[in-house]
Amino acid sequence: MPHFITDKCIGCSVCEIKCPTNTIWGESKGQYYIHPERCIDCSVCGIYCPVDAIQNQHGTFINRIKPKDIPKAQVIKDLCTGCEFCVDICPFECIRMIDADDETLANHYKIAFVDKNKCVACRLCESVCDKDAIVVPEAPTQLKTYLPDFVVMGTGR
Repeated sequence: MPHFITDKCIGCSVCEIKCPTNTIWGESKGQYYIHPERCIDCSVCGIYCPVDAIQNQHGTFINRIKPKDIPKAQVIKDLCTGCEFCVDICPFECIRMIDADDETLANHYKIAFVDKNKCVACRLCESVCDKDAIVVPEAPTQLKTYLPDFVVMGTGR
């Protein structure tokens, strides 16, 4: 069951912009909606909503979190093979390939790099990496109350 937008919505469109699966639509300054079959329950929309207008599938409001407190994707350099699946799937263009500067990674020409200022922790990158080379850490304990249903998408295995 997906998230949904309540009548507290002010039509600012932040949720639409931040949604990694383009699931949210609406009219500027009007009510916005979440397409139930495309929602992946990542809570990104609610985390960024300035008026706490988004509820999860249990009817709990998803509270806004300061972007600096949201866990960001991390690359485990030793495991990255440079396949670029994470780059291709990231809707925010926060992942790019960089030269592997570590001598222990000499067998790889490029490895993934995450721009922490753009990452919204949607976990799409984590879901496509079959080498488990990119992970989004769990939210710190004090944030878990704000992310009660923040889900791990899977590892692609």
